[in-house]
Amino acid sequence: MEFVIENQHLTVTVKDKGAEITSVIAKKTGIEYIWQADEKVWNRHAPILFPFVGRLKDDSFRHNGNTYTMGQHGFARDSKFSVHERLSDSITFILAPNGDFKDVYPFLFELQLTYQLFENQLAVSYKVKNLDADKMYFSIGGHPGFNVPLMEGEAFEDYYVKMTPDTSRDRLFLEGPYLAADKTVAVELNEFRLQRDLFLNDAIIFKTPEPTTVTLASDKGEHGATMSYEDFDYLGIWTKPQEDATYICLEPWCGLADRSDSDGELERKTAIQSLEPGNKRYYVHRIEFF
Repeated sequence: MEFVIENQHLTVTVKDKGAEITSVIAKKTGIEYIWQADEKVWNRHAPILFPFVGRLKDDSFRHNGNTYTMGQHGFARDSKFSVHERLSDSITFILAPNGDFKDVYPFLFELQLTYQLFENQLAVSYKVKNLDADKMYFSIGGHPGFNVPLMEGEAFEDYYVKMTPDTSRDRLFLEGPYLAADKTVAVELNEFRLQRDLFLNDAIIFKTPEPTTVTLASDKGEHGATMSYEDFDYLGIWTKPQEDATYICLEPWCGLADRSDSDGELERKTAIQSLEPGNKRYYVHRIEFF
């Protein structure tokens, strides 16, 4: 089922499967900012990544002597959330434990997603609560895909990504679906133009320990999107390198794919988050559409 929230600037559609944004339309211009999930290219819009970001080595992990199997990016993106609260300009979804999860993830949890509009900005808030008697391990992230180009007469290559503050950042690399072991390079790459060959090896990944703003914009047009966050440790930038992949994903992450040399033990997983029993943690990113 799909739900609509709106204000005087934006109309946002979110579905209960995956608590996933499916549309953001500017009322003044009629621009659709969100990728419309072409089945032949990439069949998602803006999935929620939980309880893992990226691929587990051999699609499995171990905890307390038991082995669990799980696919890329976890199960939240394919799970049905319940609506906890709905107002005209905001909606909150909850994913609570059930029998299906216990077979693949050994912790009791509650995941809450809130979407709230503030003029031409959408705030996306995540709350993870540990309902288990043991320490809980998890990763979490966003994966919104933005249409590129946004306007007729523009091309994919007319767009650029700019990160602020201007600073040196660690860039991480992938080997296939896994994080390359011991391959991190400090780079001064605060702005770059979109080119297909940048994504031949999958996502571009930066460590972002400081509050970060990422802008997607065009030299030829005046429309784009700006994402800002303080609560996420990494940024993934991704699209498929083929010509009909007319989108770019800006992905704030707390978590990473397994390293290529991972031993599969959950407690030792790179960039893993943890919560003590009864505790909760909040993460927020904001997207301004212009």
